[in-house]
Amino acid sequence: MSEQASIALPPTGLQWRTLSGRTVRAAIREGDLAFGFLAPMIFFMCFYVPLRHSMERSGMNYAQYLLPVIVLQGMFFTAMSAADRAALDTSSGMGTRLRSMPVRPWVPMAARMSANASRALVAIAGALVIGSIFGFRFHGVGTAVVFVVLALLFAVGVVIGADVVGTATGNPEIGGQILLLPQLLLIMASTGFVPAEGFPGWIQPIVRWQPVSVCSDALRALSAGRYDSVGSALAWAVALIAVFTAVSARIGRRAR
Repeated sequence: MSEQASIALPPTGLQWRTLSGRTVRAAIREGDLAFGFLAPMIFFMCFYVPLRHSMERSGMNYAQYLLPVIVLQGMFFTAMSAADRAALDTSSGMGTRLRSMPVRPWVPMAARMSANASRALVAIAGALVIGSIFGFRFHGVGTAVVFVVLALLFAVGVVIGADVVGTATGNPEIGGQILLLPQLLLIMASTGFVPAEGFPGWIQPIVRWQPVSVCSDALRALSAGRYDSVGSALAWAVALIAVFTAVSARIGRRAR
């Protein structure tokens, strides 16, 4: 009997694809993927139009400077969507049902992550489209690939953290909203829009070394064909992934 049950059990890969496809289809149906593509364009214009002339007086190409933080902002919006989706799965009882089924504990989380990676790629594409229209350019194929990979690694870190928040709250109405203030603070108090020298002296060290600034600077260097600052950005991304994965695993053990 147990042998028959093991034969009837769907492969882990099929479970993963099924759950991931469910999330992607919901994102398409609800317009989340379309918003993920358009949101970076809207925010790029909101900052590029009023700041361009003042920033380009020094000879700066502001589209080249601005786009990295728009990409990272897209990753934060992906994280907020991930929090909402995780909270919805918890409140609807989907998580409880999956835990009662012959599904490996890591599969639902992995499926949500792969679906969120799709949304992150859509957000990166939207940012690159609007940036290229206004003059953003890559100066090397290799660095362009690393640019996308680094952005996705940053997304993985913040999405895992957001998934933890959504799972813990179990409320779709507040899951993503909890993340709104932290991401606004990190984005606005960063070197994404203006150099660190544009901030008061007392806050410059924080601005310069917080994760959004470090990753923005690394993406900016990569777009120019350089690899400097990638190590620091990679360290931040790995640290975020490690910390939030540990928290997620702890919450998962408690739930079981």
